[in-house]
Amino acid sequence: MKNPINRYPIISFTLRFSLVHTLTYLFFGIFFMLTSQYFEYFKNDPLFSQMMKSSDSLSVQLAPLVQIVRGALLALAIYPFKEVIIGRKSGWLKLFLLLFILTSIGAVITGPGSIEGFLYTRFSFNSFIGYPEIALQMFAFSWLFCRWQGKKATAINAK
Repeated sequence: MKNPINRYPIISFTLRFSLVHTLTYLFFGIFFMLTSQYFEYFKNDPLFSQMMKSSDSLSVQLAPLVQIVRGALLALAIYPFKEVIIGRKSGWLKLFLLLFILTSIGAVITGPGSIEGFLYTRFSFNSFIGYPEIALQMFAFSWLFCRWQGKKATAINAK
């Protein structure tokens, strides 16, 4: 009997996607948290101080674990389009643009930095808070994931 992970390619795709997403999220999150002092910025901004939870909040501390679920959900959404992304010369760039635009700039949530946030909120927006972290994390994630998934696809095709 075949291993279910090998039998259903969506499982290995989702596991890889979640793992790379979570690891890059942690790396860039910790790096920017230490270098950009986000929590100080949020605490000192009158609007953000009312909206953002403190760094010692349980939900903030659980964020890395929740990224596993987020990664799996993103993987399931991307999976039907994997042929356009994986194994293509610029597939990682397509994945980066897709994720960056849909989850940050073009997000339908009215958060800072999104088009909806610009239109409907009074958020102060500093593009140096948030965007560099998001862009670098998604850039690294897209490149690493496509490289790993592409090697896996090449190995399967060689068999």
